[in-house]
Amino acid sequence: MSTVSLNFSNQIPTIKLYQVRSVNCSADYSDITCLGYTAYDTTQKVIIISFRGSHGPHQNQQLADGMASGGLEYYFGNTGKVFKVVYDSFILLWNGGMHQDLRQLKYKYPDFELWVNGHSLGGMLSWVASSYLVISGLYKPENIKVVAFGAPRLGDYDFANWYTSTFPYSFHIIHRFDLIPRVPKIDPHTNTTVLFHPRTQVWYNNYMKVDDEYQICEEADGGYCSDTVTDGLTMTDHGYYFNVNMPAWGRDGCPKNISDYGQL
Repeated sequence: MSTVSLNFSNQIPTIKLYQVRSVNCSADYSDITCLGYTAYDTTQKVIIISFRGSHGPHQNQQLADGMASGGLEYYFGNTGKVFKVVYDSFILLWNGGMHQDLRQLKYKYPDFELWVNGHSLGGMLSWVASSYLVISGLYKPENIKVVAFGAPRLGDYDFANWYTSTFPYSFHIIHRFDLIPRVPKIDPHTNTTVLFHPRTQVWYNNYMKVDDEYQICEEADGGYCSDTVTDGLTMTDHGYYFNVNMPAWGRDGCPKNISDYGQL
């Protein structure tokens, strides 16, 4: 179990944290961990699984190295390929306790909808997790809502196409000049396979403040929405979503007053 503290009551009082799971997901570094949590809301009748993004330079490098060395593999039958390093990270978390946590919640609340989300690496893990749950028969896709934030491309065209056609509620939210969702474009293991995002993309070309405009694009790649911007890409926008510095806000326990964490 992780000792991470998550204070949902500051933002959504009806959500209750169930379990936080943190596992070492590197054979090379003891400080590389993958983290996810389960929660539930009896008012909205939902179960939630959420995944943290990468943490620190060692994990970023491990992901880049893993993409280059392991490349893409089939994991969900004939549904396309995804990065091995991301799938392996999910399985370590799943076997590290998330499996039993989700099954216990589903047993207690069998009719509740499932919400799956994550930022950056966590976004990729949310796509892998939802795929795994549907392929394994634990959930039907129409009972799952998936929202990823600032996630890199996970798999090939066949996977993106299967995922899009399988999950009726799936959104990928991208903040303005965020660099990370624009990479990688080609599988670094083969340097030939073109990578794609699942649909549907929601692009905020602003600071993502309350009432800011956004664009919805059914085409996740190909010169639409965020793909119309190729210059000025930055890591700064990757850390700020909905005008909140998410790493700093999270480290401080998700305080109710978010004004100190704004980008503008």
